[in-house]
Amino acid sequence: MTRLLFALLLVLVPHSTARGAGGATVRLLAERVPADLGQVVLATEETKGEAFDLPVNHLSAPLAAPDRAFKVQSVAKNVPLASVTLPEKGDDFIVLLIPSASGGYQSVVMAAKDPKFKVGDVYFHNHSAQQVLGYVGTAKFTLEPGKGTVLRPAGAKENTYYDVGFGFHDGEKGNRVLSKTRWPVDKNIRSYVFFFVNPSTGKIDFRAVDEFVAPEAEKS
Repeated sequence: MTRLLFALLLVLVPHSTARGAGGATVRLLAERVPADLGQVVLATEETKGEAFDLPVNHLSAPLAAPDRAFKVQSVAKNVPLASVTLPEKGDDFIVLLIPSASGGYQSVVMAAKDPKFKVGDVYFHNHSAQQVLGYVGTAKFTLEPGKGTVLRPAGAKENTYYDVGFGFHDGEKGNRVLSKTRWPVDKNIRSYVFFFVNPSTGKIDFRAVDEFVAPEAEKS
């Protein structure tokens, strides 16, 4: 139901798709956001865009990139939170913001129409100090700290769901299970999964964010 409601919102809410001086648009997603962050802007030394809330549960609306290199900047404190450099080629990008140990965020830039990241696929990012591993159906992955990868699920049961399992390598204790569940087969989304150390528990945790992909966008 949550996925359906979000898909409807994407259709009903108008988005600004004007391109800035950089000739590109970006959509942002943060692994997490401090409670006191407030709104942010996309900025260069000469320009600033409109203020917006940095999303954690969905991608932002398309925003005009002010240049091929810009910063995500706090409105309240007027300080840069992340530096973003877009590839020279392409005009539609996704920017994932991963909290940095030194403060602010590190940016992961992905082409929105990357043929290697299609509808149904999952992008995993390991923001923990341990090696993480898992499977979606019969497709498996292993991720070192600070790395990301795209996985194409396979082996759906009855063409309706995947068995899904995540774990991590805990030194001499070996591999430990983090989660076992099922995911429904959904031909209208691709997903982002972040592994991180939960600040409340000090243990490795994860969370997933779904992105609705319109059929015509997938064909293009």
